Amino acid sequence: MGNRKKVIGYVSEKNPFTDRKAWSGTIFKIREGIENAGYEVKWICSRPNDVSKLLCKGIARLRYKHIKTNYNRQYSRLCARSINKSDYKGCDYLFVPCSACMLPYLPKDIPVIFYTDTTHRLMVGYYWKKKMPARTVEHGEKGERAGIHRATLNLRSSHWAAESVVKDYGYDPRKTYVIEFGANIDDSDLVPNTLKYTGGSVNILFSGVEWGRKGGDVAVETVRLLNEQGIEARLVIAGVRELPQQYHGLPYIEYVGFLNKNNPEQYRRYVKLWQEANLFLLPTQAECSAIVYCEASAYGVPIFTYDTGGTGDYVIDGVNGYKLPPTATAADFAACIRRNLNAASLQALHEGGLRLYKEKLSWSAWSRRFREIMEENGMGAD
Repeated sequence: MGNRKKVIGYVSEKNPFTDRKAWSGTIFKIREGIENAGYEVKWICSRPNDVSKLLCKGIARLRYKHIKTNYNRQYSRLCARSINKSDYKGCDYLFVPCSACMLPYLPKDIPVIFYTDTTHRLMVGYYWKKKMPARTVEHGEKGERAGIHRATLNLRSSHWAAESVVKDYGYDPRKTYVIEFGANIDDSDLVPNTLKYTGGSVNILFSGVEWGRKGGDVAVETVRLLNEQGIEARLVIAGVRELPQQYHGLPYIEYVGFLNKNNPEQYRRYVKLWQEANLFLLPTQAECSAIVYCEASAYGVPIFTYDTGGTGDYVIDGVNGYKLPPTATAADFAACIRRNLNAASLQALHEGGLRLYKEKLSWSAWSRRFREIMEENGMGAD
């Protein structure tokens, strides 16, 4: 008999075998990635009952204003305690996405792989603009530090996040790795966009749920300026549930709205948007590791965005797009797009995106990298 496959217990409130929405579909795709790396995956459900959950969250809100669920240590302990001890049986390793604070409450005798896209230190004042009480920040920091140091391996989706693990929390750099996300679209639908720009109207895609953070106003102003400067440009807006009133009826905007990938018809519409786009514009103000960058590269659609957070691992200037400094205005975006609005430049960025996707922004690349990291640490699949 050959060696048995090593079993990874996937600790998550959401079912990684069926839930395609959790963490923008990443919970599901990571599970596929682990299996494709050669491991057997077992779901370890860490979901407390609804009454306990509401009670715990309510108490935390009273004690720590604006506390985020992932950094609520009492809630994390509740999640860990909701796991049946028998569920750990047969697990060689545990894999935990997102929730650092839960790690100290997991069995001490099983190695833990922790994977996420940021750290608590990076989020305060960046994503979380609202001023948080000192005790809330201290609570989150304490949980993050304990979780990071409980992990056998710390995996992050960008160098920005990985560097914080080492610099801000004093974790071993030899056990800290970068492994980028992939595109949350089925492989069969990732057929490169062959829509060549030969002049005339340019089709610009914007996709993001949070209008303010994703820079929706800057995107609209950029396209307005392009039209004013004699370039016929259309902005296709997806992801947003409600378009701000002042943009209704503008001739250069096509509002598609929020598209649910779990709905087959809406998923097909989303795929079609990528197949029809000449450019992808996302002037996002704060970003850890946007999956949408992977999707743009998978279709070979050039990206124009801000240089912020973990973006540098997903958008490489002159390869698959351009990152502008955080101080850049809509006029700067319009100028950058105008400079690259020619067949040669767009073709180079198209090919660069496809290459980058194949090398590191796909889930197959994720599987290869995950297996390498595990084997390097004596935690191979068999």
